[in-house]
Amino acid sequence: MAEQAMTWVDNRFPATKMYKEHMSEYYAPKAQNFWYFFGSLALLVLVIQIVTGIFLVMHYKPDAALAFASVEYIMRDVPWGWLIRYMHSTGASAFFIVVYLHMWRGLIYGSYQKPRERIWIFGVAIFLCLMA
Repeated sequence: MAEQAMTWVDNRFPATKMYKEHMSEYYAPKAQNFWYFFGSLALLVLVIQIVTGIFLVMHYKPDAALAFASVEYIMRDVPWGWLIRYMHSTGASAFFIVVYLHMWRGLIYGSYQKPRERIWIFGVAIFLCLMA
């Protein structure tokens, strides 16, 4: 039954083929090392930024007269609010450091060359969108 469902999905969208090409049978360089870690780390830091940002926006009041008081409220009265705020502020700097190291690795190892130039363009486009 599951195989029939997967065949039905594959006839409309090649999910199995994409999984095989990009996940299970994806070529990994023999020289893969510590520098390849920064792409996943950038994604992790981005997710932390989004989650902590959502938490902070639930308690922050964006009014000139109330902004400082709301930050004090987050730091003093919200349970673990001080930790969430520091994670968010530190994560902003960490995100730039990690993304720049990730881009440096891509430039040094030539990851922008064929056959992966589309992945490089996609990554640069995402970075530019996040910078805006």
